[in-house]
Amino acid sequence: MAITLEEFREKIKEIVRAHYAAKSTPLLLAHLGAEIEQQQLWPEERGQRSLRQLISETCEPDLQIVRDKRSPAYIAVVTPEVRADVEDQIARRSPVQSGTQVRLEDLARPVLLAFCVNIQNQPVYVRRIRPFRYDVGAIPQDRLSEYLLVEPEYRRPGLRIDHLQQLQTADKHDLSSRIQQWAIAHGVDVEQFKRTDESEANGREDRLTALDRLLAAQPREIVERMLIPADIAQILTRFR
Repeated sequence: MAITLEEFREKIKEIVRAHYAAKSTPLLLAHLGAEIEQQQLWPEERGQRSLRQLISETCEPDLQIVRDKRSPAYIAVVTPEVRADVEDQIARRSPVQSGTQVRLEDLARPVLLAFCVNIQNQPVYVRRIRPFRYDVGAIPQDRLSEYLLVEPEYRRPGLRIDHLQQLQTADKHDLSSRIQQWAIAHGVDVEQFKRTDESEANGREDRLTALDRLLAAQPREIVERMLIPADIAQILTRFR
C-alpha cells in the first residue's frame, strides 16, 4: 500500500540513519531503492519521479545525494554528518570504466533474462551468487541479501536473447550499456555474473524456468507484445 510523502520522508530518513549508525560504508541509492521496494514504501504522490528526485525534493537537507564523478551511476545517500567521510571513500575507490562494453555472450543466461523478461509493474531481482537465477515479486526477507533489484530503467522487457547473434547491433549495445550502468549503480563487478562452466555456456534446458520456456516457445513478434500478469509470472519463475 502506498504511503504519504510525509511518511515516506520519515521512513527514508530512518533507514539512512540506521545504516550509518551501524556502518561507515556508503549507502548506495540502488540499495536504498531495493529496501523501499521490499518494504513497499513508495509514496502515493510519487508520479514519474525517480528515487533520487524524491529524496532531493522531499528529504533535503536531512538527506543528501553524492556521486562518483568518474562513474555518474554510482550514487550514495548520506546525512550531513557523514557526507565528508563518504565523499572521501568515494574519491578513494577504484575508478570504474563505465564505458566498458559488456559482452552479453559472456553473461549467465538467468542474469540476461532478468533484464529482458517481459514483466511490467513488478520488481525483478537477480541472484548475486551462484547458481544465478532471477525472481519476480517480493523476495523473503531472510534471502534478500542474496539478490539485487534490477530497476526498470536498466531493463529491456520483451527483448529476445535466445539468439544473441541475431540481435540488432543497437539493441546489443543498449542492453550492454544498461547492464554496465546497473552494475556501477549497485557497486558490483559484471565479471561476477559471467558463465563459468560448460553447462552454462551451452544454456542447458534444466536451468530454464517455466517462464523462460513459455517465452522461448513464442514467435518474436508475439513475445514483444506479451504482458504476463505479475502473479502468474511470479509462479512461473519458481518452477523449472
